[in-house]
Amino acid sequence: MSPSTMARKPIPPVMQADVVIKSKRRCPLCVFLDGNESERPGQIAHLNGDHSDNRFENLVWLCLVHHDKFDSTTSQTKNYTQVEVKTYRDMLYAKYSESEYSKEDIKLVQKYLLNYSQMFAYLFHEYSELAFKIDHNVMDILADIRDFWHTSDLRSFNPAIREIQDHIANNVTGILGIYEINMYDLVGNWIKFDNQRFSHDILTRKREEARGFVDAIAGYYKQLERIAVK
Repeated sequence: MSPSTMARKPIPPVMQADVVIKSKRRCPLCVFLDGNESERPGQIAHLNGDHSDNRFENLVWLCLVHHDKFDSTTSQTKNYTQVEVKTYRDMLYAKYSESEYSKEDIKLVQKYLLNYSQMFAYLFHEYSELAFKIDHNVMDILADIRDFWHTSDLRSFNPAIREIQDHIANNVTGILGIYEINMYDLVGNWIKFDNQRFSHDILTRKREEARGFVDAIAGYYKQLERIAVK
């Protein structure tokens, strides 16, 4: 079933509020393509076209004109790509961040990125292959984030930074959810998908899940990188 034909699920009110507040009801395409920073009537669009996927990172506030061009299931052409809209959305969130970052905030972000640099590099390099196999040591790092992140001394006291870090932690938890214990075996230092007992279709679905989680992490990682060089 294609994303455009999937049943719409109502966006939870709390998630709607997060998107509206984060964007300040400004359309990122209006702001960065048209130079129009005024508040516009609009709607929340789904970046990947799947109207059942109401994750925060898959949502964007667009004015009615741009929403119709990008998200309408009846439009014949798509004038804007998913990557393009996501990039402008992330730029908008950075532009309208309510927090000023202190030197301490920036130093902590730099320390956070350095501490997890190998993990991020591994996730971005392996990408969808994470669904087939993952290094056991990397899984231990992911599990540590899942289990102890909220008490970590790398978790920022700055609300804007902490929100980004928490989104990364939530997607790390999502990656770990791929590894259903009955479908994976420990082979040497690898946790590997058992393709002898389980179908390629299952692995394909898990690859799609892995891509979604890693794409989300990459977007938040770029936001932290921009803060780290301020």
